[in-house]
Amino acid sequence: MGKRFAESGRMRLLFAIKSLSTLGGGAERVFVDVVNGLHRRGHDVAVMTFEPLDAPSFYRLDEDIRRLEIGARSGSKLGQLALLPAARRTITAFAPDVAVAFMPSSYVPLAAALAMTGVPLIASEHNVPERYRRLPVRWLSMLVSSALVRQFTAVSIQMQEVYPAIVRTKMTVLPNLVTIDPGRRADVVGKGKEEGLIICVGRLHPQKDHLTLIQAFGLLADDFPGWRIRILGDGSERERLEAEIARLGLQSRITLAGTVQDIGAEYSAAQLYVIPSRYESFGLATVEALAHGLPAVGFADCPGTNELIAHGLNGILVTPDGGRVESLAQSLRKLISDPDYRRQLASGADQSKAPSPSVILDDWETMLGSVSGERSA
Repeated sequence: MGKRFAESGRMRLLFAIKSLSTLGGGAERVFVDVVNGLHRRGHDVAVMTFEPLDAPSFYRLDEDIRRLEIGARSGSKLGQLALLPAARRTITAFAPDVAVAFMPSSYVPLAAALAMTGVPLIASEHNVPERYRRLPVRWLSMLVSSALVRQFTAVSIQMQEVYPAIVRTKMTVLPNLVTIDPGRRADVVGKGKEEGLIICVGRLHPQKDHLTLIQAFGLLADDFPGWRIRILGDGSERERLEAEIARLGLQSRITLAGTVQDIGAEYSAAQLYVIPSRYESFGLATVEALAHGLPAVGFADCPGTNELIAHGLNGILVTPDGGRVESLAQSLRKLISDPDYRRQLASGADQSKAPSPSVILDDWETMLGSVSGERSA
């Protein structure tokens, strides 16, 4: 069905997200990839954010995609509630067949703004409920607004299954769109066990549990003086992680590299990928690491990781029975010490293919066309 849209007609689509200037955001990256992909297929796509119109997009939007103004100017102190009437006017003037809003920070206000307009709203969710455990107001607002949402998207079946029925029954599973440069495959052997780089990608947040990775490396760093860790991402945990790195005396061995534009170059320069998260919705970085041929290490009890890493095939799933730090250190020691095992797992990573971008865009078109068709009917 998706291919027919590209061949025989086009939809008028509005995509909204709170911000595109966020440095290295995963949802923002998927947003831009989907918007660009649908635009290149011939659909009339416009983008709206709750930030000043002149705010730059960290990820590159195609130049001829429209950015819609909703009244927020540079330096504006207006909150989202004050912007809702303007958002309603802007969207109805654009008259989309379907509006798509990414994350509660966008789809909750737009659900209110578009009530009784006839514009169907699709809410694209990228987190599991555990993410909102300490954000009860956001969780409640999401549940309440679900009555005004035509459909939700989830990035995996496992994620969909843990949502309450009021949301789950409206969810369509659409994996994150992942674009890989096939010429950037990692050299997982490198200099054997003498020297190598471990990469970890994710915002510096307790969910990602970088502290466990740092402490696990501390248990074996003296035995492998040529190995380093590079952690990509930024967030509220930076000071805490820097303090722990300093306490262990590993400032020259562990780098908090912040946000980078060329993530493909980072994967291809590494010999091993580690995702120490406690929970994930999809694990976009894990998919990308596997697609670059990197063996992946994560925890067996982590949703969103345990469905991507196949133990002994493309990586190692760590069972934290002996403690998260000690168990992770033991698995890292095995992989650092055995370059042949890394090579074996890299071969398995070839069998861990994410759906192609064209297939995922087909699915987006199918879903959008279905909602648009319901509105027409």
